[in-house]
Amino acid sequence: MHKYKIKKLALEINIASMVDVVFLLLIFFLVASTFKTNTDEIRATISLPQVDLKLEEVEKHTIILYLDKTGKVNVQDQFIPWDRLEDYLREETKEKLDGIEVYADKEVDFEYVARIIAVAGKLNIEQINFYLEYDKTD
Repeated sequence: MHKYKIKKLALEINIASMVDVVFLLLIFFLVASTFKTNTDEIRATISLPQVDLKLEEVEKHTIILYLDKTGKVNVQDQFIPWDRLEDYLREETKEKLDGIEVYADKEVDFEYVARIIAVAGKLNIEQINFYLEYDKTD
């Protein structure tokens, strides 16, 4: 009788791909996690004092300019031509003027915005606020 040798299969598990997957997961969690900063710890240790002080609201004198997409400037429902804008603001700066608020259309050319900045610079008006509307859905 012939003896048959039964071949035993080498039962090995190839873990090379598993190491790759674990390494990728490790990288993902490192990148996706947020780290605590020292400023959070400092803020937690500071206790602010309380005072019984009534703050009086200071009335600010500002001029509101509306700039439409064609470059027209409106102040208090009246159109002001560009050549009169500097004179108008000069008259207003005789009083204490805290700044200018500009509501500009999103399609207005930057040239008009630059003109307002230049006129304010000539009159030593230090603060110009440009107001934007942002999308609240994001």
